[in-house]
Amino acid sequence: MRVTGAVVVIAVLDGGSGADLARRFTAAGAVGVLIADQREGVAEDLATELDRPGCPVVGVCGDIRRPSDVAALVDTAEKHLGPIDLFCVAGPDGERIVSLAELPDHLDLERLAELLALVGEAIGEVVVPQQRRPVENAAAVV
Repeated sequence: MRVTGAVVVIAVLDGGSGADLARRFTAAGAVGVLIADQREGVAEDLATELDRPGCPVVGVCGDIRRPSDVAALVDTAEKHLGPIDLFCVAGPDGERIVSLAELPDHLDLERLAELLALVGEAIGEVVVPQQRRPVENAAAVV
């Protein structure tokens, strides 16, 4: 997986932590990182700590179990950092990294639906079954 020059989105689920993942990506040469955490202020504080010239870090509050939040993350990342290369999910049982190399630079609704499917798979891989919550408003995206 190529990290140098990549724009990375890290979405943190309940019980997960994006701090180590964000540190690894910034150290490995990412050119921008967006961190999203469900807990108010957590991602913003981490972004302030890690932000540096050559690798801006943006922190936002969001829940990737909501398609509208995923759409907002994509918009925010593209607006502030450029097209997303890697989308990561950090959960209580690990992390999953999804490469968006196959998707176009700009995500239209069809490609956003594909991203949501990949994110859903990633969530399934990092959250044990009893901790999973259903995705809300899934029909709102398609």
